Amino acid sequence: MADDKAPSTEKPVPAGGNSPPATTTEATQRRLLAALRTVDKLNGRLDKLVSTASGQERAFAFVQYISHALHHTLASAPWIALQTRLGLLARVRSGSSAEKSSSTPTQTSPLLTLAGLMSQARYTLRLLGLPPLISWASETLKSPPSDTIMYVLTLLQIVSNLIYQSLENISFLATQGVIPKRVIDRWGGAGKLGLWSTRGWLGHILLQYFVLWRARELRNNAQAEGASKEKQAELNAEVRAWKKSLVNNACWTPLCLHWSFEDGIGFPAHLVGYVSFAAGAWGFSDLWASTL
Repeated sequence: MADDKAPSTEKPVPAGGNSPPATTTEATQRRLLAALRTVDKLNGRLDKLVSTASGQERAFAFVQYISHALHHTLASAPWIALQTRLGLLARVRSGSSAEKSSSTPTQTSPLLTLAGLMSQARYTLRLLGLPPLISWASETLKSPPSDTIMYVLTLLQIVSNLIYQSLENISFLATQGVIPKRVIDRWGGAGKLGLWSTRGWLGHILLQYFVLWRARELRNNAQAEGASKEKQAELNAEVRAWKKSLVNNACWTPLCLHWSFEDGIGFPAHLVGYVSFAAGAWGFSDLWASTL
């Protein structure tokens, strides 16, 4: 009787009568392990990306612009028309009557809310933007560029950026209630300071065209004199960086012009996310590639 109560060492047979092949289980495990490795690698790259203040700002900007662009894509007339046609087609195929949709657009879009949250996070990060600008000014004065034109342009850009960042910080802190409203009302309030802050940024953007022009002149002169293989590799890297800066500048120019006037210049609001994303897409791609 004791032997009858002893646990069986045989594996139970499924109700179907056949046990699943071991190869199927092993294949599933391999796919699961591969997926976990992919997720771990992706998380490692993301962790490396946001390990610096610059990387964090780029990540927030990426989410902000994608969210803004996606919202306006989903709210666009062609997309709504496509949704309507697909809905009608689905009802026809299912045999149901073409009832009027009861869904109505919400007053606040989750995507726009996310974009706004990312924007506020970036404003917060840029509260620490003045020390790097001051260091840039100090390093430029201590070790000025050998080219006089480039030196003057750099100094002008530093001044423009200091105006932009300091006024933005004051305006942002005032809107958050950190700086009393009465303190900035004598200068027109937070809105006016924000407007002049953007104009400081626009100054940097416009000066950057002259910087790019001068950098090209200097590079052409260096190539005309001949260069070693090492020097040529540096020049090629400069050309790539030059093109990236030009694309970035060209994208930001119409936006900065629009934001530098109280009534704007008529730039379509639904294109802001697309153009802003295009401005930093190349840089973000390079930054992401560097995490490998």
